[in-house]
Amino acid sequence: MKAVFKHMLMAYRGTCDGLIYYYSPQLGRLLVRQYTRPKISAQNRRMGRIARQLSALELSAAYKNDLRLYVDIHNAHLEKHETVLMNWNNAFYKLMWKLAADSPGYIDLETLTRAQIEANDLPCRTVKRAVEAGLLPPVNGYELLTAVM
Repeated sequence: MKAVFKHMLMAYRGTCDGLIYYYSPQLGRLLVRQYTRPKISAQNRRMGRIARQLSALELSAAYKNDLRLYVDIHNAHLEKHETVLMNWNNAFYKLMWKLAADSPGYIDLETLTRAQIEANDLPCRTVKRAVEAGLLPPVNGYELLTAVM
């Protein structure tokens, strides 16, 4: 759905009449979507367990900053086939899901711990190694993003 406002309010956000309004600074647009309550399913519960496990990894501030820099560089030089990364968390989830997809049966995101990542020396430990392993698309200057998880 496309919303058109006569007077653009960039700070406008919230809900009204079953719609959710929010401004995206990355896209430079006000976005509107219909509120839908997700149906409870086994897949939803699995996604919740994975999200809790990934947030329990307690990433370092330097690693988060490297991911923020990566997102800024990535979004500044997008190719036609690439999608916008909204924030560092989006980039982190993308690389972790790619890591699990590249090694099926070996890495389970529901049970992955920081100790396992360090013991197996997985490429998600730094942004540089994640790019070199193909978990994230390469960007200019990724070689400098070496902060450890």
